[in-house]
Amino acid sequence: MLTLGIETSCDETSFAVLKNGRLILSNVVSSSLFRHKPFGGIVPEIASRHSLEQVDTVFHEALKKAKIKPRDLDLVAVTEGPGLIGSLLVGVCFAKSLSYELGVPLVGVNHLEAHLVAPFIIFDHDKIFPRVKEPMRFLGLLVSGGHTCLTLHEKGRVTLLGETVDDAVGEAYDKVAKILGLGYPGGPVIDKLAYEGDSEKFRFTKPKQKNRFDFSFSGIKTAVLYTVQKQKNLSRPFICDMAASFQKACVHWLVEKTFVAADEHKVQDIVVGGGVSANSLLRKSLTDEGVKRDLKMWIPPLMLTTDNAAMIGARGFDLYRQGKRASLQLTGNPSLKVA
Repeated sequence: MLTLGIETSCDETSFAVLKNGRLILSNVVSSSLFRHKPFGGIVPEIASRHSLEQVDTVFHEALKKAKIKPRDLDLVAVTEGPGLIGSLLVGVCFAKSLSYELGVPLVGVNHLEAHLVAPFIIFDHDKIFPRVKEPMRFLGLLVSGGHTCLTLHEKGRVTLLGETVDDAVGEAYDKVAKILGLGYPGGPVIDKLAYEGDSEKFRFTKPKQKNRFDFSFSGIKTAVLYTVQKQKNLSRPFICDMAASFQKACVHWLVEKTFVAADEHKVQDIVVGGGVSANSLLRKSLTDEGVKRDLKMWIPPLMLTTDNAAMIGARGFDLYRQGKRASLQLTGNPSLKVA
């Protein structure tokens, strides 16, 4: 069965073709990130226009790489939300038109849930990620620029355990990078500079939430701002020390809550997804702690950490097998919730 995945929730326009919902035949991504950098963040109008310009080209490139024709497709899966409404509508409208023209089923996908399928996707050319038996019950940690949450997955059913009450962790990285004059996006540059700094130089107070599995990263961003405002000279050693201290605190909070939740819900598998799962310290900390506790960690390859159509196709295939279908009344839902 061949599934076409379509992802246009934000600044990426991506199409992918998967065989039986897991084997990637193609995964093409066109990013508009270079267009947003001068503005220090995502500009919704630019993102949607980029998707509109690229959608047809990326679609045909994905088919070409998969060596198939449109009529070979059996299912169309598209990001329904959450995301930027303008960008979402580009993908949804394209998907509905294609589904109608080909006479194949259509499935709407929550792209947050799709991130937690990414570790299970395999590559035709890559023997490092062989087909594995996927867990039926696991804890999900989603960490991205717009969302941070913990979810419990049991036989396809998703339960939200906790989420960010303000800034997501990726959002905090971007804001701290801006405060330090490091540009946009902030995640990769802070991760790199952190290895040159002293992670014990600055200490940050752990935030407290009513729901102990909720997250908050607004306070640490403000603490960084106040510290920087008192600093007369933003020298490279100061910036590296701040990057290291900030990153250590954020990763510690994420890892701590993840394993507390794993203990409470007695899971043996933890699945990680989202753009921030590319962070080197987070990947190492989760892996090391998982080994100590004899828990299986599922972390996606770097190329599948950011938004991509392969994960949409994989999640859409799962939903299709559960009997889910979308009608031609499907539309973009920028506020779509997990579970």
